[in-house]
Amino acid sequence: MQCRDFREVADSYLSDELLVETNHHVLAHLESCADCRRELAARRHLRQTLRRSFESAAELQIDTDFAARLRTQLRAKALDQSSPTFVGSRAWLAIAACLLVVFTFGLVFIRQHMQAPSAQRSAADGENSNTAGAKLPTQQSRAGGANAAVNVVMRDAARFAVGDHRNCAIKFDLPEAPIDLEVAGRKYDHAYINLAKAVTDQLAGASGEMEFVEAHSCVFEGRRFAHLVLRQHNRLISFLVTDLNAPEMSERPVQAETKGSPQIIACSQVEGYQVSCFETSSHAIFVVSDLSEADNLNLARVLAPAIYQHLSRAERSA
Repeated sequence: MQCRDFREVADSYLSDELLVETNHHVLAHLESCADCRRELAARRHLRQTLRRSFESAAELQIDTDFAARLRTQLRAKALDQSSPTFVGSRAWLAIAACLLVVFTFGLVFIRQHMQAPSAQRSAADGENSNTAGAKLPTQQSRAGGANAAVNVVMRDAARFAVGDHRNCAIKFDLPEAPIDLEVAGRKYDHAYINLAKAVTDQLAGASGEMEFVEAHSCVFEGRRFAHLVLRQHNRLISFLVTDLNAPEMSERPVQAETKGSPQIIACSQVEGYQVSCFETSSHAIFVVSDLSEADNLNLARVLAPAIYQHLSRAERSA
């Protein structure tokens, strides 16, 4: 895509009216053209200014007297229409009461017939649990606890990660400008230091057409991320790391260290994007993209071992 082509579709892009394929071409062009990024930002600012001016224009405000008259007329009309239906509403109430009685008797009948089989199944289940209880591995309870912790912690954090992917990697629309990842590592979180090298080294040893685009640290809605942008077949992928000990995550469950074996979870779709995630004792890690669920999860599995070790070492030395 050339700059001339971008200018023709810029307004459609801002209105989210482009096809997915065209949208990818626009994003690819914006990554390499600073002039078009500035023009896009200027157009977005102009649209917002026009919208605010239009909404606040005095000549477009509704007349207060007209609004009062219209409100009175509508209220009177509604009262006139509702009064004749009182008798009919009583008939409907009687019908509803009859249906409720029938439903109640039916429910009692069904429960009585289900109690006997349920009692038999409960007795059988009790015998099975007594014989097999000693054989249940303790790993199941630990896995259940880990899944519960992930569900509690990751649900909100995944929303932040998707928002950062969309507003930083895709739209370049963050209020606070990103900073160099190594600088952020020295200033905010030592785990960010050499994180980009750990990711690129792991990608270099893996098969697949994965391209490293850039690494920085950015803030979305008050949450800071280490943000590594990757690209595969012209599709942008965000690899994001954030500190779980931030104030807004202070009540999270404490995760036991798993000695180099991260539990990778496919968080399904969040706002239309695939999210795969895992965590260390102090950090949450996300892979966000519009790839298929299998491809997104596979990328997380490729990166997880090396990144888990890198973050765990940084946490132990902190």
